[in-house]
Amino acid sequence: MNSAETKMGVLGGVSFSLMGQIQSTVMQTILLAALGATVSFFISRFLQWLIKIKDRK
Repeated sequence: MNSAETKMGVLGGVSFSLMGQIQSTVMQTILLAALGATVSFFISRFLQWLIKIKDRK
């Protein structure tokens, strides 16, 4: 087993065990913030790709 895999497994296990202890409101805020950041990142990358295609023409 790889050392990185072990670290990721431990991190995942600790994260899931802490989920039950953190209040649902705080967890919901964290998850929505992560989702918003992810969507924002992918939308900006998509728009950059569209601009590059438009500039080529």
